[in-house]
This record gives sequence, structure tokens and C-alpha cells, in this order.
Amino acid sequence: MATFNPGTGTLKSTSLEAAAMEAAQILQNAERASTVDPQPNNIAVNYFTGDNVVQVRATLPINQSVSASAQAVFVAEDYIGTSFSNGGGDLTSSTLPAAVLELFQRLQIAEKSASSNPNNITITYDTETEIATINAEMPVSFTVSSNGSVSIVAAPYLA
Repeated sequence: MATFNPGTGTLKSTSLEAAAMEAAQILQNAERASTVDPQPNNIAVNYFTGDNVVQVRATLPINQSVSASAQAVFVAEDYIGTSFSNGGGDLTSSTLPAAVLELFQRLQIAEKSASSNPNNITITYDTETEIATINAEMPVSFTVSSNGSVSIVAAPYLA
């Protein structure tokens, strides 16, 4: 499990795996609640109970630049305009789409930090179309409470 400090903002999860899933779900909910026509459809979060996985597929518009130290910088555009607070914890992004991209990028980096970690996250940046594509599949667990409500929890998988 990769620990994550959410601070006091929008996200509440304390593991990187859960924070990424939470942010992706919040972004999908914001897209579905949007009254813009046409409604944005840049992210899909799908849960599979038979396989105990969540799949996240996203195509996020990005802004690209080169920093003063000649590093390529990619930041997801705030195409949805949803209220979001990064909370002053580990997250540095100030918008929800940027937070989703940052969290999945952090997951991908954490996956590469130990050879025992699986390769569940792929991110590609197309600088011509200015689109970042996220493809992720992470383990989750499902529980049913005594009142019948179903809970989905991101399962830790990082060493």
C-alpha cells in the first residue's frame, strides 16, 4: 500500500490507490452531472465484481509547457469546472482533472519503484492532440453491509 496524505480537501482516502479511484469517481460523477451540451465524456470508471477490479479509462485534455529547467510539464485542463480543494496534503494539483492525472502518474511511478509491483497503470501523452490517456485496472474489494448497501474499497497492491 502506498500511503497518501489527503489533507483537509475534497479527497478523503489515505492510500494512493484509493485516492486515485476516489478522484476518478468524483470526476466521472461531475461529468454526468454537467449541464453543458454536449456533456463531457472523458472518463469511465467501471467496477467488475467477478474479477474484483476497477477499470479507469480517461482521455484528458492537457496543457503542455517547458519549465525553466527544461523539463516537459503536462497539466490536465479544468474542462469540467467542478469545485475542488487539494487540501494541502500530498496533492499539488488545484483542479479535479489535474488531480486525477497527478494521482495516476504517482501510481505509475510507484509501480515502477519495485520490480515486484504489477504494471496496472499506463499513461500516454500525445503532444500533437494535447491529450493524456490513462488506462488503469486496480484490485478492489466489495462488501455488503447489514443494511444492504454495497461498499467498494481499493485494495492495496503496491509494495
